[in-house]
Amino acid sequence: MTINIEYETDIDIKLDYEDIITKVIEGSVDYVGCPYEAEVNVTLTDNASIHEINRDYREVDRPTDVLSFPMIDYVTPGDFDALQDEFDMDPGSYFNPDTGELMLGDIVISVEKVFEQAESYGHSTKRELAFLVAHSMMHLFGYDHMEEDEAKVMEAKQEEVLTMLGITRDDGECARQSIAVSDDLKKRLIKSAKAVMKHAYAPYSGFKVGAAVLAQSGKIYTGCNIENISYGATNCAERTAIFKAVSEGERELLAIAIVSCKGEITYPCGICRQVMSEFMSKDSTVVLDSDSGVKEYTLSELLPHSFDKF
Repeated sequence: MTINIEYETDIDIKLDYEDIITKVIEGSVDYVGCPYEAEVNVTLTDNASIHEINRDYREVDRPTDVLSFPMIDYVTPGDFDALQDEFDMDPGSYFNPDTGELMLGDIVISVEKVFEQAESYGHSTKRELAFLVAHSMMHLFGYDHMEEDEAKVMEAKQEEVLTMLGITRDDGECARQSIAVSDDLKKRLIKSAKAVMKHAYAPYSGFKVGAAVLAQSGKIYTGCNIENISYGATNCAERTAIFKAVSEGERELLAIAIVSCKGEITYPCGICRQVMSEFMSKDSTVVLDSDSGVKEYTLSELLPHSFDKF
């Protein structure tokens, strides 16, 4: 993924803005399930410059906090299925001809407004910057807030992205906090677990299992069980997914979904529960899917007396 960030003001935002912007953009892209490598351009500027852009492009004669310029005409917000037809007919329409990446669009943010609104709303400049980026990303995915119903959908989605990233109104980068996982996210986890289950290597038991974990970064990592003729060298689906997440730099996992080919509730084994406790809080969500329905537990319900680090 390509994220181009330009800083075009002498005002010092006093943040690691590149890291914040990158995390929110990548988290947003993962959240909507964009199937393509993407390109986003971000410009940080001041009130005078964004005032000029606002006047020239929107005929609004005042500075604003953020401007979004989507490159894609969506039939349905967040639906990327129709883009393949566009690519087949005209590869240069929405896709960068040099990189093949989907060109989502441009974001322009006023650093002065970041400071002003952070103070006005009583939260950190980090939270305000992250919010403006998440808000703009929803615009780049085709969402809008002109109508009340549309605004509710868009607001819920951008807030969910920030919550997944642990960027809350109290600047919560706190590790292992309890974060509510929406029903939509649980469904995505279950879908991802079912998809990876088909790759399970289970020639000895015939019992295929799939798992998907949601990391604090907003990314979903999947894993299946991989058996070995010695049995002791077998790795469970839950640990495969967790180890993949950790190997990619994740350290805080918010939820896990587990499915099996038998269509029955499949509980994680004791070793997996202990491994889960290493990277998940006691209140983290464990979703177990079956043909007869879904059961949910907190990790502490499945492992009430874990061996804690001390």
